[in-house]
Amino acid sequence: DNYTSDVSSAASDVYKRQLHDMTGGSTWLPPLLASLYPGQVNAAAVQDGVNRARYMLQNAAQLDVFRMENDLVVRVTNETGHKLPTGYPEGRRMWLNVKFFDGAMNLLAESAAYDASTGVLTHDPQAKVYEVLPVTQGVPGVADGTEFHFVLNNAVAKDNRIPPRGFTNSAYEAFGGAPVGVSYPDGQYWDDTPYVLPAGAVTAEVTLYYQSTSKEFVEFLQSENTTNEAGNFLYELWNDNGKCPPELMQAMLYDIPGCPADLDGSGDVGFADILAVIGAWGACPPECPEDIDGSGDVGFGDILAAIGSWGPCQ
Repeated sequence: DNYTSDVSSAASDVYKRQLHDMTGGSTWLPPLLASLYPGQVNAAAVQDGVNRARYMLQNAAQLDVFRMENDLVVRVTNETGHKLPTGYPEGRRMWLNVKFFDGAMNLLAESAAYDASTGVLTHDPQAKVYEVLPVTQGVPGVADGTEFHFVLNNAVAKDNRIPPRGFTNSAYEAFGGAPVGVSYPDGQYWDDTPYVLPAGAVTAEVTLYYQSTSKEFVEFLQSENTTNEAGNFLYELWNDNGKCPPELMQAMLYDIPGCPADLDGSGDVGFADILAVIGAWGACPPECPEDIDGSGDVGFGDILAAIGSWGPCQ
């Protein structure tokens, strides 16, 4: 009996670890199972899975913001062991929402705005959406560029997902996982996105979101299913249950310095800022507000830029 109990306990521990290891990024669909299949689903266990997924999403990336000349630069660092985001690309995506405010907290500009009432993500010129888009090319009967026919997709139109630590282009090219439409140098596991600072902006609100099922994917399935009502049922399930609300991964408010050379935030540029440049001398990554001239490293050019901004910030 003791042996049986020990084996049962060990098996339970292994099962729990497997459940934890298999945690994905979906926090929307699992809770719907309890309402779709009453009495057949352990709602408490499902919620535990949602909590694990949410915890993992909130720890999958680091968010940093700094000013570089007339741009606000947002850096997303991949803290996982795979591309960020990862998984089968059925509408999964991650994006940066950036809002700029004046001194009275009036909204001046916004990039990648999301409308929760419609599920529409706005793709403005500065919007950064991390995703992989498999498409069809040269398949009879299917228009080139069709994204969601996964069985028929034979090419990749976009893959700007952030690589993990240890990334090399040759290793990823060997298994067909190289970035598409973007370049990541070997060893880079972060991505920088510059945003033009609107006139009068003093505060930026930066939020990193993840969504497991997009409006485009659900509408594609609805329109393509002509054999029964499953497509319409899925659409109604999505539409009536929050439209798969995006999960907040990271967020921060950033007070925009009056001038990029004011590294110590004193309100003017002086010797303390020169010392800050000298203290960060050399290679820039993973974060470099001291790279005032935007060259990619900290050196004499940044000292000259600081000298050129000497005195009170305008």
